[in-house]
Amino acid sequence: MLWRNRTFLLLMTGEVITGSGLWISIIANLQFMQHLIPSDALKGLILMSGLVVSILLSPKAGVVIDRSDKRKIMLVSSLVRCLSPVCMFPAIAHDSLGWMVVSLIIMQASAAFYFPTLQASLPAILPSSELLKANSVYLNISTLSRIGGTAIGGVLVAAMDLRMLYALSVAAYIVVALLTLLLRIPPIASHKRQEKVEFREVLTITKKDPVLLVGLVNMGLITLFLGGINLLVLNFSEIQRTPEMMGWIYGVEGTGILVGGLLAKRWIGGRNLIVSSTVLLFFFALAQYGMSFAESRIMVLGSFALFGMTVAFFFPVTTTVFQKRLAEHQQGRFFSFRSMLDRGVFLIALGTTGLCLDLLGISGYMLVIATATLLTAVITLSYSIKSRLDVRETDEPAAA
Repeated sequence: MLWRNRTFLLLMTGEVITGSGLWISIIANLQFMQHLIPSDALKGLILMSGLVVSILLSPKAGVVIDRSDKRKIMLVSSLVRCLSPVCMFPAIAHDSLGWMVVSLIIMQASAAFYFPTLQASLPAILPSSELLKANSVYLNISTLSRIGGTAIGGVLVAAMDLRMLYALSVAAYIVVALLTLLLRIPPIASHKRQEKVEFREVLTITKKDPVLLVGLVNMGLITLFLGGINLLVLNFSEIQRTPEMMGWIYGVEGTGILVGGLLAKRWIGGRNLIVSSTVLLFFFALAQYGMSFAESRIMVLGSFALFGMTVAFFFPVTTTVFQKRLAEHQQGRFFSFRSMLDRGVFLIALGTTGLCLDLLGISGYMLVIATATLLTAVITLSYSIKSRLDVRETDEPAAA
């Protein structure tokens, strides 16, 4: 039934194109900055500028998503996204970092509306029993887009002018906007659209529902690790004096995600989803402890493979929990709130990972983060069992 859903297929096709275009742009941005900015810290600050804007926009985005036609939001944000690579043409012509900052701000502003809308749309277009499978497919397609986009971007940046790369990104985003015109997403009930909608309501909902709170705590901890993962991969490569190690790590992690995505529904479909997501933290901790053996290629690659498979289970399961605990007219604000938290945690991770690596070394840092993950797993699992938190794939989404 999932693959017969026309709107879902269009959304996933758009995700492939969007993700590939995004990663091609990221590779091009890094290449553009290479000859202008010698400092890695300054490069990081420039890349963070767009994240800050998206955090500020998230509360407004959540309200708009819950009150407006989701297809129109995705269409407008797709059209706005086309302007991001366009801004890089004057940036290249004048070696202007200012135009690049404008490009990053437009990109992240668009993302603040587009991706929470996509996640909030899935329960509206799919039956409840298909949500876990759909979230797994979404994660797999995002992973394939990242792998394919970085591979294509790496080849193209060496083979053609940067202007051509940005032109390809513009073309990709225009195609996505055209696909969005074909979407059919059921509108929110008219009486719900007329109600007063406030972003702060999502805070009240989260505090009242321990399931949402546990899910956000678990996801926040993993996001903190993911925020600094590129720096970690670079360090593993340097320690082992093997430049190609970076490619191997990303490869085994991506493969782990793809394999895990195929098994997620089969292995977890009938179980308590909130307890399952908490148990998965123990596997994250095991993978992180394995990464502490930084000089062993086998341990590092094996740990990243385990980490990738665990990611493939964890994020679809946790997202499905959120979708089932929230009414349709609350999901836009909640996923915008989650997006805001993710970006905030990423900013913290960018600052703290490098500092911890300088102070503790990579093995010491991995032991610390693994222990933190293990303790969080023990606490949240005990709390979930004690409070009898139970969310099943067969549960109906919350009533409006």
